[in-house]
Amino acid sequence: MAGKARFPNDENGSVTIEFLGILPLVFFIMLICWQFLVGVYAVITAQAAANEAAKVYAVTRDTQAAMDAAENVVAAAGGGIGFASGNIAEVGSYFTAEVSVTVDLVFLPDMIRDNMKPEDRVISFQRAMTSRVIR
Repeated sequence: MAGKARFPNDENGSVTIEFLGILPLVFFIMLICWQFLVGVYAVITAQAAANEAAKVYAVTRDTQAAMDAAENVVAAAGGGIGFASGNIAEVGSYFTAEVSVTVDLVFLPDMIRDNMKPEDRVISFQRAMTSRVIR
């Protein structure tokens, strides 16, 4: 028996080692979920901004006032969500208010972000609302 290695029968601490091994994966999954929630919040904010722009334009027929209202909604949201652009296209008594927003990719390491183009550091999308002119 002199050449055989002996393994300890005591397993104290093995759960701690397993927990420490899985902890980075748990944090990574939490970060992915957080980024997903920020994206969902951005979609809701963009739709709210388009709705607000449509309400203002339906009453005032002032494109600048409508875009200012949309920008205020997006600015109040915070959370890495930014107003990119907006447009109102009128056809007859109907119009469509479009709002474009950007969402920062907040959990990218600086090493990766610094080597990306600025337009690739964000996710851009737009939401639209069609309505009738009241006045």
